[in-house]
Amino acid sequence: MSQQLNPAVITYLSALTYRVDAKWLVCLLPLGSIYWEDEIPDVGGFMKLTQDDQSQLWRLFAIRLKLWDVTTLTDDERQFWTAAVQQVPDCPMFQRLILSMDEEEARAEAEQDCAKEFESFLADADRVTVSEDHNGLQQFSATFDLTKNRPAADKKRSWWKRLFKKRKMHVC
Repeated sequence: MSQQLNPAVITYLSALTYRVDAKWLVCLLPLGSIYWEDEIPDVGGFMKLTQDDQSQLWRLFAIRLKLWDVTTLTDDERQFWTAAVQQVPDCPMFQRLILSMDEEEARAEAEQDCAKEFESFLADADRVTVSEDHNGLQQFSATFDLTKNRPAADKKRSWWKRLFKKRKMHVC
């Protein structure tokens, strides 16, 4: 895996400004956890990045999750994280390596809710495939047979409506 950030990723991260008052949000996919609004201030701008650039950014978020969990990083993850911090040390993502009690509780609740909703969504799939890109980002594909008869119990409110009503979540 590449240890250097792509130029567009450096440009993106360099433009971000850490705000102590930034609010945390929940990203359902692909993160399944919390992030702060100053880390992805413009989802539209983020989505304009190439898939590879986005994958590098998600890889950084995933590594930060491991750091929050005090999980040992692989040599490759450690080198990638260190290279990123050296290239853009003032990036807001690198300023939030320790969570407050409130943030930790919010994270645990968000991750539990995201996992439950994602599992519920995929439970109705007829086929699910998972692959991984060169940055370690897992990608999934779910196929649903919409012509099949579903039991009446399945006519409940959609998982998207249940999830987004509970709190402000984003599919990034």
